[in-house]
Amino acid sequence: MSVDPAAVPRPRDPQDDAALDRRLADAGPGQRVAVLVEHLAPRVATASLDWIGVLSAATARHELTMAEVRTAATDLAWLAREHGQRFPGGTDWDALHGGAYLDRLVLAYVHGQRLRFDFKFESLQSRSHHWLAEFGGDALILGLAAFGALGSRSGRGLDLYREAIASPDADSKTRHVCMHGLWFADHLPDQAELMLELSNQLMATGALDANVFFRRASALRKLGRFEQALDEVDRAIAMLGPGHNAVHQDYVRERELIVLTRQLHGYAQELTREVGATAAEQAERRVREASAALTEKVESAQRVVTEGTLKVVEILGLFVTLAGFVVGSGAVVVKAGTFGERAAAMGLVLVGCLLFFGLLRFVTNFRR
Repeated sequence: MSVDPAAVPRPRDPQDDAALDRRLADAGPGQRVAVLVEHLAPRVATASLDWIGVLSAATARHELTMAEVRTAATDLAWLAREHGQRFPGGTDWDALHGGAYLDRLVLAYVHGQRLRFDFKFESLQSRSHHWLAEFGGDALILGLAAFGALGSRSGRGLDLYREAIASPDADSKTRHVCMHGLWFADHLPDQAELMLELSNQLMATGALDANVFFRRASALRKLGRFEQALDEVDRAIAMLGPGHNAVHQDYVRERELIVLTRQLHGYAQELTREVGATAAEQAERRVREASAALTEKVESAQRVVTEGTLKVVEILGLFVTLAGFVVGSGAVVVKAGTFGERAAAMGLVLVGCLLFFGLLRFVTNFRR
Protein backbone atom coordinates (compact mmCIF):
# COMPACT_ATOMS: atom_id res chain seq x y z
CA MET A 1 0.00 0.00 0.00
CA SER A 2 1.41 3.37 -1.02
CA VAL A 3 1.73 6.08 1.59
CA ASP A 4 1.18 9.75 0.91
CA PRO A 5 4.53 11.47 1.51
CA ALA A 6 2.73 14.50 2.82
CA ALA A 7 1.21 12.34 5.55
CA VAL A 8 4.59 11.20 6.84
CA PRO A 9 5.83 13.48 9.63
CA ARG A 10 9.16 15.09 8.99
CA PRO A 11 11.91 14.56 11.57
CA ARG A 12 11.68 17.09 14.36
CA ASP A 13 14.27 19.86 14.21
CA PRO A 14 15.73 20.40 17.72
CA GLN A 15 16.94 23.86 16.77
CA ASP A 16 13.48 24.85 15.59
CA ASP A 17 11.92 23.52 18.78
CA ALA A 18 14.53 25.42 20.84
CA ALA A 19 13.78 28.64 18.96
CA LEU A 20 10.05 28.18 19.58
CA ASP A 21 10.67 27.46 23.25
CA ARG A 22 12.69 30.67 23.64
CA ARG A 23 9.99 32.73 21.98
CA LEU A 24 7.26 31.20 24.12
CA ALA A 25 9.31 31.70 27.27
CA ASP A 26 9.84 35.38 26.44
CA ALA A 27 6.20 35.94 25.43
CA GLY A 28 4.10 37.98 27.80
CA PRO A 29 0.62 37.14 29.03
CA GLY A 30 -1.79 36.64 26.14
CA GLN A 31 1.00 36.56 23.53
CA ARG A 32 1.80 32.85 23.36
CA VAL A 33 -0.97 32.07 20.84
CA ALA A 34 0.31 34.77 18.48
CA VAL A 35 3.85 33.36 18.82
CA LEU A 36 2.66 29.84 18.00
CA VAL A 37 0.65 30.96 14.98
CA GLU A 38 3.45 33.11 13.63
CA HIS A 39 6.06 30.38 14.13
CA LEU A 40 3.97 27.61 12.54
CA ALA A 41 2.48 29.66 9.70
CA PRO A 42 5.28 28.76 7.21
CA ARG A 43 4.72 25.05 7.89
CA VAL A 44 0.98 25.46 7.34
CA ALA A 45 1.71 26.70 3.83
CA THR A 46 3.30 23.34 2.93
CA ALA A 47 1.68 19.99 2.14
CA SER A 48 2.75 18.37 5.40
CA LEU A 49 0.65 18.32 8.57
CA ASP A 50 3.60 17.89 10.91
CA TRP A 51 2.90 21.31 12.39
CA ILE A 52 0.03 19.73 14.33
CA GLY A 53 2.52 17.56 16.21
CA VAL A 54 4.73 20.59 16.87
CA LEU A 55 1.72 22.43 18.30
CA SER A 56 0.84 19.50 20.52
CA ALA A 57 4.42 19.09 21.77
CA ALA A 58 4.76 22.82 22.52
CA THR A 59 1.45 22.69 24.40
CA ALA A 60 2.76 19.92 26.63
CA ARG A 61 6.18 21.51 27.23
CA HIS A 62 4.86 24.94 28.11
CA GLU A 63 1.61 23.83 29.77
CA LEU A 64 -0.58 25.99 27.58
CA THR A 65 -4.14 26.46 28.76
CA MET A 66 -6.96 24.77 26.85
CA ALA A 67 -8.19 28.19 25.73
CA GLU A 68 -4.74 28.90 24.22
CA VAL A 69 -4.59 25.50 22.52
CA ARG A 70 -8.06 25.90 21.04
CA THR A 71 -7.35 29.40 19.79
CA ALA A 72 -4.03 28.40 18.21
CA ALA A 73 -5.56 25.30 16.60
CA THR A 74 -8.46 27.36 15.22
CA ASP A 75 -6.25 30.12 13.80
CA LEU A 76 -3.84 27.65 12.22
CA ALA A 77 -6.68 25.58 10.78
CA TRP A 78 -8.01 28.75 9.13
CA LEU A 79 -4.58 29.47 7.65
CA ALA A 80 -4.36 25.88 6.40
CA ARG A 81 -7.70 26.34 4.65
CA GLU A 82 -6.54 29.58 3.01
CA HIS A 83 -3.38 27.84 1.75
CA GLY A 84 -5.40 24.90 0.44
CA GLN A 85 -3.70 22.36 2.68
CA ARG A 86 -5.38 18.96 2.72
CA PHE A 87 -7.72 17.76 5.46
CA PRO A 88 -6.32 15.44 8.13
CA GLY A 89 -7.22 11.89 7.14
CA GLY A 90 -7.16 8.31 8.26
CA THR A 91 -3.38 7.96 7.95
CA ASP A 92 -2.89 10.90 10.31
CA TRP A 93 -5.09 9.25 12.90
CA ASP A 94 -3.46 5.87 12.35
CA ALA A 95 -0.07 7.42 13.02
CA LEU A 96 -1.33 8.50 16.45
CA HIS A 97 -3.09 5.22 17.22
CA GLY A 98 -2.48 4.49 20.87
CA GLY A 99 -0.63 7.81 21.15
CA ALA A 100 -0.85 10.49 23.79
CA TYR A 101 -4.28 11.86 24.64
CA LEU A 102 -3.16 15.46 24.03
CA ASP A 103 -1.77 14.67 20.57
CA ARG A 104 -5.06 13.11 19.47
CA LEU A 105 -7.08 15.92 21.03
CA VAL A 106 -5.10 18.63 19.20
CA LEU A 107 -5.50 16.71 15.95
CA ALA A 108 -9.25 16.49 16.62
CA TYR A 109 -9.35 20.27 17.18
CA VAL A 110 -7.60 20.99 13.87
CA HIS A 111 -9.53 18.36 11.94
CA GLY A 112 -12.86 19.54 13.32
CA GLN A 113 -12.18 23.20 12.60
CA ARG A 114 -11.09 22.39 9.04
CA LEU A 115 -14.36 20.53 8.47
CA ARG A 116 -16.29 23.38 10.07
CA PHE A 117 -14.66 26.09 7.93
CA ASP A 118 -15.60 24.19 4.77
CA PHE A 119 -19.13 23.41 6.04
CA LYS A 120 -18.65 19.64 5.86
CA PHE A 121 -21.59 18.97 8.16
CA GLU A 122 -22.06 15.29 7.39
CA SER A 123 -18.33 14.50 7.66
CA LEU A 124 -18.03 16.43 10.90
CA GLN A 125 -21.08 14.71 12.34
CA SER A 126 -19.64 11.31 11.39
CA ARG A 127 -16.21 12.06 12.88
CA SER A 128 -17.70 13.58 16.03
CA HIS A 129 -19.20 10.21 17.00
CA HIS A 130 -15.65 8.86 17.44
CA TRP A 131 -14.39 12.03 19.11
CA LEU A 132 -17.23 12.12 21.61
CA ALA A 133 -16.42 8.54 22.62
CA GLU A 134 -12.80 9.53 23.28
CA PHE A 135 -13.03 13.19 24.34
CA GLY A 136 -16.71 13.36 25.35
CA GLY A 137 -16.26 15.85 28.16
CA ASP A 138 -14.31 18.39 26.10
CA ALA A 139 -16.36 21.54 25.42
CA LEU A 140 -14.91 22.29 21.97
CA ILE A 141 -15.44 18.70 20.81
CA LEU A 142 -19.06 19.01 21.97
CA GLY A 143 -19.32 22.34 20.13
CA LEU A 144 -17.96 20.84 16.92
CA ALA A 145 -20.38 17.93 17.24
CA ALA A 146 -23.22 20.43 17.76
CA PHE A 147 -22.10 22.37 14.69
CA GLY A 148 -22.23 19.26 12.51
CA ALA A 149 -25.60 18.20 13.91
CA LEU A 150 -27.20 21.66 13.63
CA GLY A 151 -25.91 22.15 10.10
CA SER A 152 -27.26 18.77 8.98
CA ARG A 153 -30.59 19.34 10.80
CA SER A 154 -30.07 16.44 13.15
CA GLY A 155 -32.42 16.09 16.09
CA ARG A 156 -29.42 15.90 18.46
CA GLY A 157 -28.13 19.32 17.45
CA LEU A 158 -29.90 21.39 20.09
CA ASP A 159 -29.06 18.96 22.90
CA LEU A 160 -25.38 18.93 21.90
CA TYR A 161 -25.40 22.73 21.71
CA ARG A 162 -26.80 23.08 25.21
CA GLU A 163 -24.37 20.50 26.55
CA ALA A 164 -21.43 22.34 24.96
CA ILE A 165 -22.21 25.80 26.33
CA ALA A 166 -23.02 24.34 29.75
CA SER A 167 -19.72 22.46 29.91
CA PRO A 168 -17.41 23.64 32.74
CA ASP A 169 -14.52 24.26 30.33
CA ALA A 170 -16.59 26.12 27.70
CA ASP A 171 -14.71 29.15 26.41
CA SER A 172 -15.10 31.77 23.70
CA LYS A 173 -13.98 29.38 20.92
CA THR A 174 -16.58 26.85 22.01
CA ARG A 175 -19.31 29.49 21.99
CA HIS A 176 -18.17 30.81 18.61
CA VAL A 177 -18.45 27.33 17.12
CA CYS A 178 -21.90 26.91 18.67
CA MET A 179 -23.08 30.28 17.37
CA HIS A 180 -21.79 29.39 13.91
CA GLY A 181 -23.87 26.21 14.10
CA LEU A 182 -26.96 28.16 15.17
CA TRP A 183 -26.46 30.46 12.20
CA PHE A 184 -27.12 27.47 9.93
CA ALA A 185 -29.95 26.05 12.06
CA ASP A 186 -32.82 27.83 10.31
CA HIS A 187 -35.03 24.83 11.11
CA LEU A 188 -35.18 25.92 14.75
CA PRO A 189 -38.22 28.14 15.43
CA ASP A 190 -36.31 30.18 18.05
CA GLN A 191 -33.05 30.34 16.11
CA ALA A 192 -32.70 34.13 16.28
CA GLU A 193 -33.45 34.28 20.00
CA LEU A 194 -30.86 31.57 20.72
CA MET A 195 -28.24 33.45 18.71
CA LEU A 196 -28.87 36.69 20.59
CA GLU A 197 -28.76 34.87 23.92
CA LEU A 198 -25.42 33.24 23.10
CA SER A 199 -23.99 36.48 21.71
CA ASN A 200 -24.87 38.19 25.00
CA GLN A 201 -22.87 35.51 26.82
CA LEU A 202 -19.90 36.13 24.54
CA MET A 203 -20.10 39.88 25.03
CA ALA A 204 -20.37 39.42 28.79
CA THR A 205 -17.05 37.54 28.77
CA GLY A 206 -15.38 40.34 26.79
CA ALA A 207 -15.19 38.34 23.53
CA LEU A 208 -15.96 41.35 21.32
CA ASP A 209 -15.15 39.62 18.05
CA ALA A 210 -16.40 41.03 14.74
CA ASN A 211 -18.14 37.74 14.03
CA VAL A 212 -20.24 38.17 17.17
CA PHE A 213 -21.73 41.39 15.81
CA PHE A 214 -22.08 39.83 12.36
CA ARG A 215 -24.14 36.96 13.80
CA ARG A 216 -26.14 39.37 15.95
CA ALA A 217 -26.99 41.39 12.86
CA SER A 218 -28.28 38.25 11.15
CA ALA A 219 -30.44 37.36 14.17
CA LEU A 220 -31.85 40.88 14.47
CA ARG A 221 -32.69 40.90 10.76
CA LYS A 222 -34.71 37.72 11.17
CA LEU A 223 -36.57 39.33 14.08
CA GLY A 224 -37.42 42.38 11.97
CA ARG A 225 -35.29 44.76 14.07
CA PHE A 226 -33.59 46.29 11.05
CA GLU A 227 -32.10 49.46 12.52
CA GLN A 228 -30.38 47.51 15.28
CA ALA A 229 -29.21 44.96 12.72
CA LEU A 230 -27.59 47.72 10.63
CA ASP A 231 -25.84 49.07 13.72
CA GLU A 232 -24.43 45.63 14.53
CA VAL A 233 -23.21 44.81 11.02
CA ASP A 234 -21.64 48.27 10.65
CA ARG A 235 -19.81 47.66 13.91
CA ALA A 236 -18.60 44.29 12.61
CA ILE A 237 -17.32 45.91 9.40
CA ALA A 238 -15.53 48.61 11.39
CA MET A 239 -13.77 46.00 13.58
CA LEU A 240 -12.53 43.94 10.63
CA GLY A 241 -8.83 44.42 9.92
CA PRO A 242 -7.23 44.67 6.49
CA GLY A 243 -6.62 41.62 4.36
CA HIS A 244 -9.85 39.77 5.18
CA ASN A 245 -11.47 40.41 1.82
CA ALA A 246 -13.68 37.29 1.76
CA VAL A 247 -14.97 37.96 5.27
CA HIS A 248 -15.51 41.63 4.45
CA GLN A 249 -17.64 40.62 1.46
CA ASP A 250 -19.74 38.38 3.72
CA TYR A 251 -20.36 41.30 6.06
CA VAL A 252 -21.27 43.64 3.20
CA ARG A 253 -23.66 41.06 1.75
CA GLU A 254 -25.34 40.78 5.14
CA ARG A 255 -25.72 44.56 5.23
CA GLU A 256 -27.26 44.58 1.76
CA LEU A 257 -29.59 41.79 2.83
CA ILE A 258 -30.71 43.78 5.86
CA VAL A 259 -31.46 46.84 3.73
CA LEU A 260 -33.29 44.76 1.13
CA THR A 261 -35.32 42.92 3.76
CA ARG A 262 -36.25 46.23 5.38
CA GLN A 263 -37.43 47.59 2.04
CA LEU A 264 -39.43 44.45 1.29
CA HIS A 265 -40.93 44.62 4.77
CA GLY A 266 -41.95 48.24 4.14
CA TYR A 267 -43.47 47.34 0.77
CA ALA A 268 -45.38 44.47 2.39
CA GLN A 269 -46.75 46.77 5.10
CA GLU A 270 -47.79 49.38 2.53
CA LEU A 271 -49.45 46.72 0.39
CA THR A 272 -51.22 45.36 3.45
CA ARG A 273 -52.54 48.82 4.28
CA GLU A 274 -53.74 49.35 0.72
CA VAL A 275 -55.38 45.95 0.57
CA GLY A 276 -56.95 46.56 3.96
CA ALA A 277 -58.31 49.96 2.89
CA THR A 278 -59.68 48.51 -0.35
CA ALA A 279 -61.25 45.59 1.46
CA ALA A 280 -62.80 47.92 4.04
CA GLU A 281 -64.20 50.16 1.30
CA GLN A 282 -65.66 47.20 -0.57
CA ALA A 283 -67.12 45.80 2.63
CA GLU A 284 -68.67 49.16 3.50
CA ARG A 285 -70.18 49.45 0.01
CA ARG A 286 -71.63 45.97 0.21
CA VAL A 287 -73.04 46.71 3.66
CA ARG A 288 -74.72 49.83 2.29
CA GLU A 289 -76.14 47.90 -0.65
CA ALA A 290 -77.38 45.11 1.60
CA SER A 291 -78.85 47.65 4.01
CA ALA A 292 -80.69 49.41 1.19
CA ALA A 293 -82.01 46.11 -0.16
CA LEU A 294 -83.11 45.05 3.32
CA THR A 295 -84.83 48.39 3.91
CA GLU A 296 -86.68 48.05 0.63
CA LYS A 297 -87.81 44.53 1.52
CA VAL A 298 -88.96 45.68 4.97
CA GLU A 299 -90.94 48.56 3.48
CA SER A 300 -92.46 46.23 0.93
CA ALA A 301 -93.46 43.80 3.69
CA GLN A 302 -94.89 46.67 5.71
CA ARG A 303 -96.98 47.78 2.71
CA VAL A 304 -98.30 44.26 2.21
CA VAL A 305 -99.23 43.95 5.89
CA THR A 306 -100.85 47.39 5.90
CA GLU A 307 -102.87 46.69 2.77
CA GLY A 308 -103.99 43.33 4.18
CA THR A 309 -105.03 44.93 7.46
CA LEU A 310 -107.00 47.66 5.67
CA LYS A 311 -108.78 45.10 3.55
CA VAL A 312 -109.80 43.11 6.61
CA VAL A 313 -111.09 46.28 8.29
CA GLU A 314 -113.02 47.31 5.19
CA ILE A 315 -114.53 43.85 4.80
CA LEU A 316 -115.55 43.81 8.47
CA GLY A 317 -117.09 47.23 8.00
CA LEU A 318 -119.07 46.01 5.02
CA PHE A 319 -120.30 43.02 7.01
CA VAL A 320 -121.41 45.27 9.86
CA THR A 321 -123.16 47.55 7.38
CA LEU A 322 -124.82 44.56 5.73
CA ALA A 323 -125.94 43.21 9.10
CA GLY A 324 -127.52 46.56 9.95
CA PHE A 325 -129.08 46.85 6.56
CA VAL A 326 -130.55 43.33 6.76
CA VAL A 327 -131.89 43.90 10.26
CA GLY A 328 -133.39 47.21 9.27
CA SER A 329 -134.87 45.85 6.07
CA GLY A 330 -136.33 42.86 7.94
CA ALA A 331 -138.02 45.21 10.36
CA VAL A 332 -139.52 47.14 7.44
CA VAL A 333 -140.80 43.90 5.87
CA VAL A 334 -142.39 42.77 9.12
CA LYS A 335 -144.15 46.11 9.64
CA ALA A 336 -145.31 46.35 6.02
CA GLY A 337 -149.08 45.97 5.85
CA THR A 338 -149.81 45.38 2.17
CA PHE A 339 -148.28 42.99 -0.31
CA GLY A 340 -146.86 45.87 -2.36
CA GLU A 341 -145.09 47.31 0.64
CA ARG A 342 -143.59 43.94 1.44
CA ALA A 343 -142.48 43.39 -2.18
CA ALA A 344 -140.86 46.82 -2.19
CA ALA A 345 -139.10 46.04 1.09
CA MET A 346 -137.85 42.70 -0.26
CA GLY A 347 -136.64 44.41 -3.41
CA LEU A 348 -134.80 46.91 -1.29
CA VAL A 349 -133.13 44.05 0.61
CA LEU A 350 -132.16 42.37 -2.68
CA VAL A 351 -130.67 45.59 -4.06
CA GLY A 352 -128.76 46.15 -0.81
CA CYS A 353 -127.32 42.61 -0.95
CA LEU A 354 -126.24 43.04 -4.54
CA LEU A 355 -124.66 46.39 -3.69
CA PHE A 356 -122.80 44.74 -0.74
CA PHE A 357 -121.34 41.99 -2.93
CA GLY A 358 -120.27 44.60 -5.47
CA LEU A 359 -118.47 46.61 -2.82
CA LEU A 360 -116.90 43.45 -1.39
CA ARG A 361 -115.54 42.50 -4.81
CA PHE A 362 -114.15 45.98 -5.29
CA VAL A 363 -112.38 45.95 -1.92
CA THR A 364 -110.73 42.55 -2.38
CA ASN A 365 -109.43 43.45 -5.87
CA PHE A 366 -108.23 46.98 -5.06
CA ARG A 367 -104.46 47.68 -4.98
CA ARG A 368 -103.14 50.80 -3.42
